[in-house]
Amino acid sequence: MKRHSLSNNDQVINYEIQHRPTVTRRIHLEINKEGDLQVIAPKRMSRRAIHKTLQQRAHHVARFLIKARARQRDLPEYLYNSGEKHLFMGRRYPLEILESRGTRGTVSLADECIEVMVPEPTYDKIRNKLENWYRQQAQQHFAERLAVYSQAAPWTEGELPPMRLRRMKRTWGSCSSKGVITLNPHLVKAPAECIDYVIAHEVCHLREHNHGKAFYALQEQLYPGWREAKTCLVDKGHIYLHM
Repeated sequence: MKRHSLSNNDQVINYEIQHRPTVTRRIHLEINKEGDLQVIAPKRMSRRAIHKTLQQRAHHVARFLIKARARQRDLPEYLYNSGEKHLFMGRRYPLEILESRGTRGTVSLADECIEVMVPEPTYDKIRNKLENWYRQQAQQHFAERLAVYSQAAPWTEGELPPMRLRRMKRTWGSCSSKGVITLNPHLVKAPAECIDYVIAHEVCHLREHNHGKAFYALQEQLYPGWREAKTCLVDKGHIYLHM
């Protein structure tokens, strides 16, 4: 992939460009595992236009790199061994890896640990089992909390909106124009108040599809503690998204 560069005072910032069909309006900044800058751009945006945009905001790009690299250093390197701690509902639980024979394997929360039973305890099999378990837990818990906040919101008129799960890199939830609420299964690693905040946030979007004053008035009504929960996700969200 071709490398490009921009300048910020005396600093030279190298970057690579990736065009993605799902990005349609503006560029996004990411870093790869090596800490290099990746610019994700709309498919039809030219290299010249991308460079001009980045150069105009060079100071912002430099600040993004500093923060993103610091967050990357916070991330644990998971090996999926017994004793290694993993997040669930805001708490860290040690894994207990057990070899099982004649079964497809199970994952359960028991005795203050996450017990993973697999016929062949390899990195990939343990990781996949744990990821599937997180999704199952998210499906159950999110549905329960969505029912609570839907009932509490007068504008739903007692109707439970459809919900689906989708892994997303930067987004915790969304609400479509048809009223379908999509939630990130990684959110189940966050504390309960963060989960409630995101769900309440999307329930408010069933009435207000923007972030104007009317929306925040609804959010304040439905979940008054939203500011603290949002701060938690901003500060620690990159850890919850990591697996």
